[in-house]
Amino acid sequence: MESRLGHLLQDLKRLAAEADRREREKELREAEQRRRWYAAVARAREQQIEQHRATLTGQIRAWRQAEEIRAFCQAARVRAGEAPVATDEADWLEWAEAYALQLSPLREPLRTPGDPPAGREALRELAKIDAYAYAWPFDADGRWALPDDRPTDPRT
Repeated sequence: MESRLGHLLQDLKRLAAEADRREREKELREAEQRRRWYAAVARAREQQIEQHRATLTGQIRAWRQAEEIRAFCQAARVRAGEAPVATDEADWLEWAEAYALQLSPLREPLRTPGDPPAGREALRELAKIDAYAYAWPFDADGRWALPDDRPTDPRT
């Protein structure tokens, strides 16, 4: 009976140690999963901001179009040379130059566009994640609000 009791106690210790080891492994897996989730959200946020700022390409297209309209108007005036410009043509060129001015993004000081909202749905689409798996890391202003969970390198 005593030897069986000794074996039983050894088995209980071994089982308890095994349960502790499995619990630690589970906690480590969950922590790694949470770290990867927050890293994916951080990457998605960077991508969202980058895409939002890509309005620069639209500004460049508008600027080029405005420059082409101005060049067109200048060429039309040069073509006319010394000959008087017809009223219809003068009106058209005047309107075209005003339109070019309206198109140009350089008519006002340039500013970095404000960051878009860091909404769950928008970032869920970019990160391809369950947006409700963990506490949302962004505040209402789109700033990271969970300093302990911020990945040091969001690309990892």
